[in-house]
Amino acid sequence: MGTNIIRYADARMHGEYQFIVFDKFDHHMGGVKCDSVVKTYSGDFSDAELIERIFIENHIDLVIHALSTTVPVDSANARYDVETNLLPTLDVLALMVKYGVKNIVYISSGGAVYGTRDNKPHMESDAVYPVSSYGVVKVATEKYMMQYSQLYGLRPLILRLSNPYGPYHYSMKQGVINIAIEKALHNEPLHIWGDGEGKKDYIYVEDFVDILFRLVKQNITNQVINIGSGTLLSVNDIAKSVRELIQTFEDIHADAQKFDASHFELNLDKLKEIIGDYKYTPFVEGILKTFEWTKGKE
Repeated sequence: MGTNIIRYADARMHGEYQFIVFDKFDHHMGGVKCDSVVKTYSGDFSDAELIERIFIENHIDLVIHALSTTVPVDSANARYDVETNLLPTLDVLALMVKYGVKNIVYISSGGAVYGTRDNKPHMESDAVYPVSSYGVVKVATEKYMMQYSQLYGLRPLILRLSNPYGPYHYSMKQGVINIAIEKALHNEPLHIWGDGEGKKDYIYVEDFVDILFRLVKQNITNQVINIGSGTLLSVNDIAKSVRELIQTFEDIHADAQKFDASHFELNLDKLKEIIGDYKYTPFVEGILKTFEWTKGKE
């Protein structure tokens, strides 16, 4: 996600933003070079001294928090989730207060936060019922950010994102469209949990990044906003689309995972009210672009 954000700024925002990148790995952003990256740091997100050094050594106007050490499938280890995601994020919030940094964009999760209590489109004001520790930590992080807004004047923008797909996605644990294409190119089957019929919202990642910067440029803060495309697809739909690209692609059904929200739809009225009508990348175009990028990186 971070790579897409920075590459978008490089390509379309003409030096308007400069980025200080924090990453777990030394080869930041998969080795992709971006002109707007002025400094990089690598290390453990739980290393409070390292994170404070970033604030000491740099003038920071905006924090974009797109980091997570876990995905929903990892949710059997709740303590690890709290220790490596929630607690370090609280340290970041405390450092923002200490060094006078007010603005933060937090990339939360629509599916993990709302859960599967019902099948109606979820509004930002709905009660949340996360079924995974990953989702619980996302909710807790949101709540702490809003508390820091009340107590210390922080200005959080919380984006409850649907399922992004597209270039610069490397995880083989999360992101079924990218995973399916990767497996198809390596002649490996995709494991589908459950019957594969539950539908979720999918958004091409460049659309999401464009929306993110529109919200930032409009100075939208102290808000929770659903971000999606309104395109609902089942995993079976996705498998069929990948099979149209690679005819030998196969899928295997397995028992459903209890940590996964099998179906969710986001109410996007609030987003539309802010940014107006938006021309999303059609799925048939987005999956082809994703396929070409994945094939090109082999």
